[in-house]
Amino acid sequence: MLQVSGKARYRLSRKSLQSISGRSVIKSALIKNIGEWMEGVAVILPLNRGGYVVISQESLEGIAPLKIGDVIPNWRKIDIEFLKAQVDVAADEDDE
Repeated sequence: MLQVSGKARYRLSRKSLQSISGRSVIKSALIKNIGEWMEGVAVILPLNRGGYVVISQESLEGIAPLKIGDVIPNWRKIDIEFLKAQVDVAADEDDE
């Protein structure tokens, strides 16, 4: 679909995925399999509003790198337990 459309990304609704796959229920295992089939070409990610986004890996190559020092100024002095706590807090916020 990426090659035919000439676009770097597209949104795929759950309903379209159900129609294409011939399944009434889309399970995470199917998404994992699709991701594995597209390895090296594209990635598939779930969207919060429903459906999925398919992004070509080629388009991701141009993303500017993020310097850790710009986000966490004292990153050299942070211990691993602090970082784990930050990840746990972010995960809890996502669950809400």
